[in-house]
Amino acid sequence: MSSENLCPRNKHDHERVKAVIAAGPAAAEPILEGLFIWLQDINYPIARPIADFLVTVGDPLIPHIKKILRSNDQPWIEFVLDYVVERLAPEHIHALKAELNQLAMAGMSESDVIAIRIGASAGIWDAKTLNWMLDSHIRACEGFLLELKALKAEASQKQQV
Repeated sequence: MSSENLCPRNKHDHERVKAVIAAGPAAAEPILEGLFIWLQDINYPIARPIADFLVTVGDPLIPHIKKILRSNDQPWIEFVLDYVVERLAPEHIHALKAELNQLAMAGMSESDVIAIRIGASAGIWDAKTLNWMLDSHIRACEGFLLELKALKAEASQKQQV
């Protein structure tokens, strides 16, 4: 089967997923971009088997992951972080340091917390940098919590009137 024929055509295309897995990482290189598309929604029936396979591919994944992590598609970023990047070898995670830095400092979202967790686990930051990142996020969370409490108190006062 040629590389183009290995790429799944719909979210139920288990036959092609099995074929690409059987063909191995080298055969998948030409269709990596097409495989990553199926991780835009981790609830697709073929998404998790594809993610499991992608973890085995190694170096050729890095440019595709960088492109996704630089995108504005937050769900896709989170799925790729959770189901692929977190399971990569430390040397591959280190290759994503710039993207993980950018995500970690982007603001308060689930993807920045995931990026910090992955980067911390792989040891891509020194202790001082990691502590600074964590302190920054903790302060931001505390600020959000104070704001939410103030909004709740205001809403409660309005309900009593």
